[in-house]
Amino acid sequence: MKIFIITVAVVILYSFTVVFTQDYRQAQRNSYRLKYVCEELSATGASFFNREEYSEGYTVFNTEEGIRAIGDQLTSLLSVDNSMTPVANSYWSKNIEYKVYFYDDSGICKVYTNGSPEREEIFTYGDLHKDDWTPYDTVISDPTVVVTINAGPDRFRLKFLDPLPDIIRSSSHEWEGR
Repeated sequence: MKIFIITVAVVILYSFTVVFTQDYRQAQRNSYRLKYVCEELSATGASFFNREEYSEGYTVFNTEEGIRAIGDQLTSLLSVDNSMTPVANSYWSKNIEYKVYFYDDSGICKVYTNGSPEREEIFTYGDLHKDDWTPYDTVISDPTVVVTINAGPDRFRLKFLDPLPDIIRSSSHEWEGR
Protein backbone atom coordinates (compact mmCIF):
# COMPACT_ATOMS: atom_id res chain seq x y z
CA MET A 1 0.00 0.00 0.00
CA LYS A 2 2.85 2.36 0.82
CA ILE A 3 4.37 1.91 -2.65
CA PHE A 4 0.99 2.57 -4.27
CA ILE A 5 0.52 5.87 -2.37
CA ILE A 6 4.03 7.03 -3.27
CA THR A 7 3.47 6.07 -6.92
CA VAL A 8 0.19 8.02 -7.08
CA ALA A 9 1.86 11.05 -5.47
CA VAL A 10 4.73 10.93 -7.97
CA VAL A 11 2.31 10.60 -10.91
CA ILE A 12 0.28 13.60 -9.69
CA LEU A 13 3.41 15.68 -9.16
CA TYR A 14 4.71 14.70 -12.59
CA SER A 15 1.34 15.61 -14.17
CA PHE A 16 1.46 19.08 -12.58
CA THR A 17 5.03 19.53 -13.79
CA VAL A 18 4.23 18.51 -17.36
CA VAL A 19 1.14 20.73 -17.55
CA PHE A 20 2.94 23.73 -16.08
CA THR A 21 5.95 23.27 -18.37
CA GLN A 22 3.76 23.03 -21.47
CA ASP A 23 1.75 26.12 -20.47
CA TYR A 24 4.90 28.05 -19.63
CA ARG A 25 6.52 27.27 -22.97
CA GLN A 26 3.37 28.26 -24.82
CA ALA A 27 3.20 31.54 -22.87
CA GLN A 28 6.86 32.21 -23.60
CA ARG A 29 6.39 31.58 -27.34
CA ASN A 30 3.42 33.93 -27.44
CA SER A 31 5.30 36.59 -25.48
CA TYR A 32 8.09 36.43 -28.08
CA ARG A 33 5.45 36.59 -30.80
CA LEU A 34 3.97 39.69 -29.17
CA LYS A 35 7.44 41.26 -29.08
CA TYR A 36 7.87 40.57 -32.79
CA VAL A 37 4.45 42.10 -33.52
CA CYS A 38 5.37 45.26 -31.56
CA GLU A 39 8.59 45.60 -33.54
CA GLU A 40 6.79 45.14 -36.85
CA LEU A 41 4.02 47.57 -35.97
CA SER A 42 6.41 50.30 -34.83
CA ALA A 43 8.32 49.95 -38.11
CA THR A 44 5.02 50.05 -40.01
CA GLY A 45 3.93 53.24 -38.27
CA ALA A 46 7.27 54.87 -39.04
CA SER A 47 6.90 54.05 -42.75
CA PHE A 48 4.20 56.66 -43.30
CA PHE A 49 5.42 60.25 -43.37
CA ASN A 50 4.42 63.54 -44.94
CA ARG A 51 6.41 63.80 -48.17
CA GLU A 52 5.96 67.57 -48.44
CA GLU A 53 7.47 68.14 -44.99
CA TYR A 54 10.21 65.63 -45.81
CA SER A 55 11.15 67.59 -48.93
CA GLU A 56 11.77 70.56 -46.63
CA GLY A 57 14.02 68.49 -44.35
CA TYR A 58 11.49 67.52 -41.66
CA THR A 59 10.19 64.09 -40.77
CA VAL A 60 6.53 64.38 -39.81
CA PHE A 61 4.56 61.14 -39.61
CA ASN A 62 1.25 60.69 -41.38
CA THR A 63 -0.47 59.34 -38.29
CA GLU A 64 -3.81 58.57 -39.96
CA GLU A 65 -2.25 56.24 -42.52
CA GLY A 66 0.14 54.80 -39.93
CA ILE A 67 -2.68 53.98 -37.49
CA ARG A 68 -4.76 52.44 -40.28
CA ALA A 69 -1.84 50.23 -41.36
CA ILE A 70 -1.07 49.26 -37.76
CA GLY A 71 -4.70 48.24 -37.17
CA ASP A 72 -4.76 46.19 -40.37
CA GLN A 73 -1.56 44.36 -39.50
CA LEU A 74 -2.55 43.82 -35.88
CA THR A 75 -5.66 41.85 -36.80
CA SER A 76 -3.72 39.41 -38.96
CA LEU A 77 -0.59 39.09 -36.80
CA LEU A 78 -2.37 38.43 -33.48
CA SER A 79 -5.45 36.48 -34.67
CA VAL A 80 -8.04 39.04 -33.59
CA ASP A 81 -11.01 40.55 -35.40
CA ASN A 82 -11.53 44.25 -36.16
CA SER A 83 -12.82 44.96 -32.64
CA MET A 84 -9.61 43.41 -31.18
CA THR A 85 -11.53 40.40 -29.86
CA PRO A 86 -9.57 37.13 -30.15
CA VAL A 87 -10.85 34.71 -32.79
CA ALA A 88 -11.69 31.10 -31.94
CA ASN A 89 -8.21 29.57 -32.38
CA SER A 90 -6.28 32.48 -30.80
CA TYR A 91 -4.06 32.10 -27.76
CA TRP A 92 -5.32 35.37 -26.30
CA SER A 93 -8.32 35.33 -23.99
CA LYS A 94 -9.33 38.99 -23.65
CA ASN A 95 -9.55 41.95 -25.98
CA ILE A 96 -6.21 43.28 -27.17
CA GLU A 97 -5.42 46.90 -26.31
CA TYR A 98 -2.67 48.93 -27.93
CA LYS A 99 -1.11 52.38 -27.71
CA VAL A 100 0.93 54.12 -30.38
CA TYR A 101 3.14 57.14 -29.70
CA PHE A 102 4.33 59.24 -32.66
CA TYR A 103 7.31 61.52 -31.96
CA ASP A 104 8.37 63.58 -34.98
CA ASP A 105 9.89 66.88 -36.08
CA SER A 106 6.62 68.73 -35.46
CA GLY A 107 7.50 68.72 -31.74
CA ILE A 108 4.15 67.16 -30.86
CA CYS A 109 3.81 63.61 -29.54
CA LYS A 110 0.54 62.13 -30.78
CA VAL A 111 -0.80 59.27 -28.67
CA TYR A 112 -3.41 56.84 -30.00
CA THR A 113 -5.22 54.16 -27.98
CA ASN A 114 -6.82 51.32 -29.94
CA GLY A 115 -6.65 53.42 -33.10
CA SER A 116 -8.34 56.51 -31.64
CA PRO A 117 -6.55 59.75 -30.75
CA GLU A 118 -6.02 60.04 -26.99
CA ARG A 119 -3.86 63.11 -26.50
CA GLU A 120 -1.12 65.31 -27.88
CA GLU A 121 1.92 66.48 -25.91
CA ILE A 122 4.71 68.88 -26.71
CA PHE A 123 8.22 67.40 -26.55
CA THR A 124 11.78 68.16 -27.59
CA TYR A 125 14.46 65.75 -28.72
CA GLY A 126 16.36 64.50 -25.70
CA ASP A 127 13.17 64.06 -23.65
CA LEU A 128 12.45 60.72 -22.02
CA HIS A 129 9.54 58.65 -23.33
CA LYS A 130 7.52 57.25 -20.45
CA ASP A 131 5.12 54.52 -21.41
CA ASP A 132 1.69 54.56 -19.75
CA TRP A 133 1.53 50.78 -19.23
CA THR A 134 5.13 49.67 -18.75
CA PRO A 135 8.32 50.92 -17.11
CA TYR A 136 9.76 51.13 -20.65
CA ASP A 137 11.69 54.40 -20.91
CA THR A 138 13.78 55.57 -23.83
CA VAL A 139 15.33 58.85 -24.86
CA ILE A 140 13.72 60.33 -27.95
CA SER A 141 16.60 61.51 -30.14
CA ASP A 142 15.10 61.05 -33.62
CA PRO A 143 11.58 60.72 -35.05
CA THR A 144 10.26 57.63 -33.27
CA VAL A 145 7.16 55.45 -33.21
CA VAL A 146 6.52 53.47 -30.02
CA VAL A 147 3.94 50.67 -29.97
CA THR A 148 2.76 49.06 -26.71
CA ILE A 149 0.37 46.09 -26.72
CA ASN A 150 -1.56 44.70 -23.75
CA ALA A 151 -2.64 41.18 -24.69
CA GLY A 152 -4.16 40.15 -21.36
CA PRO A 153 -3.10 37.33 -19.06
CA ASP A 154 -1.41 34.08 -20.04
CA ARG A 155 -3.52 30.95 -20.33
CA PHE A 156 -2.31 28.64 -17.57
CA ARG A 157 -4.50 25.62 -16.83
CA LEU A 158 -3.44 25.29 -13.20
CA LYS A 159 -5.91 27.41 -11.26
CA PHE A 160 -3.55 28.36 -8.42
CA LEU A 161 -1.78 30.56 -11.00
CA ASP A 162 -4.91 32.67 -11.61
CA PRO A 163 -3.76 36.12 -10.48
CA LEU A 164 -1.42 36.43 -13.45
CA PRO A 165 -0.39 39.85 -14.73
CA ASP A 166 -1.20 40.90 -18.28
CA ILE A 167 1.36 40.33 -21.03
CA ILE A 168 2.44 43.82 -22.10
CA ARG A 169 5.16 44.33 -24.68
CA SER A 170 6.52 47.53 -26.13
CA SER A 171 8.89 48.41 -28.95
CA SER A 172 10.09 51.55 -30.68
CA HIS A 173 11.40 52.31 -34.15
CA GLU A 174 13.59 55.33 -34.82
CA TRP A 175 13.40 56.91 -38.22
CA GLU A 176 16.89 58.02 -39.20
CA GLY A 177 16.28 59.38 -42.66
CA ARG A 178 18.65 62.32 -42.58
